[in-house]
Amino acid sequence: MKNQLIKKIPEGYKQTEIGVIPEDWDVKNLGEIADVVTGNTPPTNDQSNYGEDYFFVSPADLGKSKYIFQAQKKLSNKGFRISRKLPPNSILFTCIGSTIGKAGIAPFELTSNQQINSILPNKNFSSNFLFYSLNLISPKIQSLAGEQAVPIVNKCDFEKTTIALPSNIFEQTAIATVLSDTDALIEHLEKLIAKKKAIKQGTMQQLLTGKKRLPGFSGEWEEKKLKDIADFLKGRGLSKSKIVNDGKYPCILYGELFTTYSQVIKKVKSKTNSREGLLSVKGDILMPGSTTTVGIDLATASALQQNDVLLGGDVIVIRKKEPNIYNSEFLANYLTHISKYKIAEIAQGITIIHLHGSRLQEIFVKISSDIKEQTAIATILSDMDSEIESLGQKRDKYIMLKQGMMQQLLTGRIRIYANN
Repeated sequence: MKNQLIKKIPEGYKQTEIGVIPEDWDVKNLGEIADVVTGNTPPTNDQSNYGEDYFFVSPADLGKSKYIFQAQKKLSNKGFRISRKLPPNSILFTCIGSTIGKAGIAPFELTSNQQINSILPNKNFSSNFLFYSLNLISPKIQSLAGEQAVPIVNKCDFEKTTIALPSNIFEQTAIATVLSDTDALIEHLEKLIAKKKAIKQGTMQQLLTGKKRLPGFSGEWEEKKLKDIADFLKGRGLSKSKIVNDGKYPCILYGELFTTYSQVIKKVKSKTNSREGLLSVKGDILMPGSTTTVGIDLATASALQQNDVLLGGDVIVIRKKEPNIYNSEFLANYLTHISKYKIAEIAQGITIIHLHGSRLQEIFVKISSDIKEQTAIATILSDMDSEIESLGQKRDKYIMLKQGMMQQLLTGRIRIYANN
């Protein structure tokens, strides 16, 4: 049995208490490789300790990006002098409450409160490498907190946390560079998605209101009451417990209109074996009938492009009176983005806020009298959505790729050899 175990360890690797790692890597406690310090808070009863000069980092400031470029609170020169200063490249790690595991690197000298333990930099390790290592073993560190009312990882336990560490600082740096480059690509995609969303938002405000007209269209836009162009129905029956992966019938529950679908539903994701529910007609516009948040959240309209989908209870169904009276994708976008404040005004309730079809049908909408113009606008918005979705899928792919790379690179399963 012992021989079998030995054979499983590849040549050039060794068995350690944290798993199989390269022979020229070490297993080290955080306290062995660096000084670990806990932050402190200057007296809050003296407001002269606070100002705009120095970052005073709390758990809320960590986890947004690798480097800490924002802080909700700042200290004055006086407050900073009596605080525990953290030099550039210190690694800050939250060790209390639900935020345990959030980390960040100090790009310049700053300080933190006592909910954060910090690892001070030295020449024995790359701060970037250690940042990624802590992210990898974050669940392990979280487990040290136990199950008390307010989970806490104390400084002593944090210092005893073990990591696998290449003895060669250049290998550490090379690994961190690969992961940093992947982070940079993910960040670039996130910024591009945000930019595309902003462009779409501006485009909607122009096209859905007729402020900007598409080439070839010049007809008037008409104001109509919803009840004059559509009938209002309600979904019925169905509950979350009746959703099954291998169900025979496609279905939509009202909660999915918040979480799963946007302004156009081309593919229905849920299925059921129950025959409860109102059968859809292609072109139905669906809206949720209630929420526990705020009324404006009910301004979520989705154009369903499929017949015979079972629509569950609390789904408001807006159905065309005539086949070509409007483009449903256009109207769903209009209700969501142009009529949202009107919809919020007619929502009723305190604990649970309801939207009733009887009130919704009285809303006026101003739309092009030419359905071809409505369709052209809807197509432009749909194309923009497709581009944003494609970028989102690409970003998610790289996020998953990074997770896999961390598992391989930070344990030495895949080596990156770097010369001095």
